[in-house]
Amino acid sequence: MNTAHTTPMTMWHNEDSFGRMLMAGRDAAALLQRLTTNDVVALQQLHGQQTVLTTPIGRIIDLLHVVRIEDVVWVITSADQGPSIYSHIKKNIFFNDQVTLTPAARTHQQFAIYGADATALVAQHFVLPPVLARWHVAPHRNGIAHGWCSPIAPLHGAGWRVVVPQGQADVMTAALPALSADQLNQWQIEAGVAAFGHELSTEYIPLEAGLEDAISFNKGCYVGQEIIARMESRGRRAKQLQRITLATRVDAPAALRTADGRDAGVVTRVAVSPRFGNIGLAYIKTAVADDVPLFCDTTPVTRVTDSWQEVANE
Repeated sequence: MNTAHTTPMTMWHNEDSFGRMLMAGRDAAALLQRLTTNDVVALQQLHGQQTVLTTPIGRIIDLLHVVRIEDVVWVITSADQGPSIYSHIKKNIFFNDQVTLTPAARTHQQFAIYGADATALVAQHFVLPPVLARWHVAPHRNGIAHGWCSPIAPLHGAGWRVVVPQGQADVMTAALPALSADQLNQWQIEAGVAAFGHELSTEYIPLEAGLEDAISFNKGCYVGQEIIARMESRGRRAKQLQRITLATRVDAPAALRTADGRDAGVVTRVAVSPRFGNIGLAYIKTAVADDVPLFCDTTPVTRVTDSWQEVANE
């Protein structure tokens, strides 16, 4: 692999296609508690978390970013999932639940900032806590009505999600280069960050996707809990998401096989990295030993160790 590289500049990515909605009322957190994997009820003011909306058999519907601000819970969906997640939550509001659900895409803009100087840029506009932690929420310097931000998966140094009222995004983004979809894909693969429609879908269970931080194993019942709890207690995952390198470029999704033709999993995404060459993410069956050679058709595939995560964020 070629590890010589120039550190990328700080860039912004438009997330207006992501769904965003506000949940208010006495039972707002309790509703998410029974529908998703994490302990939403325990969420403190100006804190956030990831939580997975799951099917009855524990499959991923969407990975949500939820934030508690004053009397509301913000819910951020994956790209283009706002309407379907809104409908899913709405139909699960029982007649005695005190919950109101309000779409916020028309009132608020959303974007992400990535790169080595992302935190310094965000600090010019938001009140950051003395000790930064992922999912903490920082209010705007002019007050929470002017927006909020939260650390997200770091890509090339740092990552921040910013939500501001419509028309205010240009204040932070006008001087920054835009991060294209292809570049974001590359950076995500380098860092091992799963994306909806690829590694996150109803084909997979959250534990297989490495979403342990989005799961509480101490909370009460939720949709899909039995499958996920059983998988955790037995320590058995049918497959696991891993980073890979490939000898040549392939089109994803692509079947992953052993030298003798056995099914070994699937390559979900690929990209070309100036530092690592042909790279990708793949769900690899745990029954396939780590030292077994893998192939996409005739292309050799190599699993990547966790040390790559550190290199990717240099």
